[in-house]
Amino acid sequence: MRYLAAREVLKEYGHDRLYPELLQSLGCTDLTPGRALHHLDGLARTFDAAVSAARTPFFFSGDITAAARPIAIDGSRELIRRGDHREAVFWMIATFARRHKILAADAPELHRSLAPAFDEALADLGIASTEDLSRRAEEVARFLPRLWETAEAIMQANPDITAKGS
Repeated sequence: MRYLAAREVLKEYGHDRLYPELLQSLGCTDLTPGRALHHLDGLARTFDAAVSAARTPFFFSGDITAAARPIAIDGSRELIRRGDHREAVFWMIATFARRHKILAADAPELHRSLAPAFDEALADLGIASTEDLSRRAEEVARFLPRLWETAEAIMQANPDITAKGS
């Protein structure tokens, strides 16, 4: 939902040309709905395994429940279904990573057996190695000043924004 909100804010305040760069920084510009669904299926298997295996408390443990599945899995499926597949990617990857942290701690055998689905999702975003991750981090760090300047310009031109967010 963060990317949907960012897209709407950028569009509303005349900065929608920045949105493709935001997607590019995530690596999902060319991701197809079919690939997003494929990765969501892998995430669903990982999610369910983590719910069953979770014992170690993590700060995000409240998200690792059967009750959270409709939000994490079904919500992502709905985004993909309606054409917002690229916007679903951020939380899909964050959810994958959190579930694998749980599995690594509480069910290492499941962690190993389910890791290829996570690795494949990352590879589709251009991250197949530690070097790729480092390069992406550098690219994002170079992009952040432009993103910050845009956020500041929006807030300066529209002082009521900060009041709405309070």
